Amino acid sequence: MGKMKRILTATGEGLFSYVTDVALWNAIFLAEVSLPQSSSGQVWRAHVAADRFLRQWNYETIKTAIANARRQKLLRPVTRGRQAIPEITKTGKRRLATIIPVYDEKRLWDGRMHLVTYDVPETKRLDREALRDVIRRLGAGRLQDSVWITPYNPVDILRTCINEHHLSGSVIVSDMGQGGAIGEENLASLVVRVWRLDRLNDRYEEWLWEYKRSDKLDQWLVTSYLTILRDDPQLPFSLLPKWWKGDRAWRLVAPKIKEMYLALRPQR
Repeated sequence: MGKMKRILTATGEGLFSYVTDVALWNAIFLAEVSLPQSSSGQVWRAHVAADRFLRQWNYETIKTAIANARRQKLLRPVTRGRQAIPEITKTGKRRLATIIPVYDEKRLWDGRMHLVTYDVPETKRLDREALRDVIRRLGAGRLQDSVWITPYNPVDILRTCINEHHLSGSVIVSDMGQGGAIGEENLASLVVRVWRLDRLNDRYEEWLWEYKRSDKLDQWLVTSYLTILRDDPQLPFSLLPKWWKGDRAWRLVAPKIKEMYLALRPQR
């Protein structure tokens, strides 16, 4: 659990890049986060005493994050009784929605694999990095330098990136067909190796172990699951090995996370 704790509470490495986003996550997850009523922070500490995730954060850090979020109009104060409760705004929801990964329960696939290759000179390094970022966000796996594979047709999304960064003629997308094998390596073996599914599966197994020993699905478990999901390429279900534990973890956490997705939807 030590490594998981470090990743979850390290901004820039974990799910959240900024502590302000932690304040937004707290608000949407708990529906109410008590603002401290004293300089000692007794109210805040009492409120989070039972939460493993919030206990990792310094009181002053969270207090500052809430204040920053209010200045940016991501949170607004709502008075309930004698307590001031920070409530997430529409702007805050939009920001959080871009951070929280979404689990794809359909994963429609035509059975074909695609190969993406590019040759962008060093003089256009920033454009090359932008292209790589788009390819990664597509969930593609790196076969070797400048060569990536993906089960989802990337043409439309890559076309936008190519046009914006003037990379016409530098990127080639090839259809590998339905077999998807490279040399003597079959598709099943290739998928596990390229996407390092064994390592990702170990993380899901660790999460399942944490879930089993916990008495409730708390914020720690939900956040740690989403941290893993962020790194999950969400490959078509038919490409996943039989020993894959990601679907089992999703079934356990799905009801709570679907509530989060629903809470982040813009209200009409």
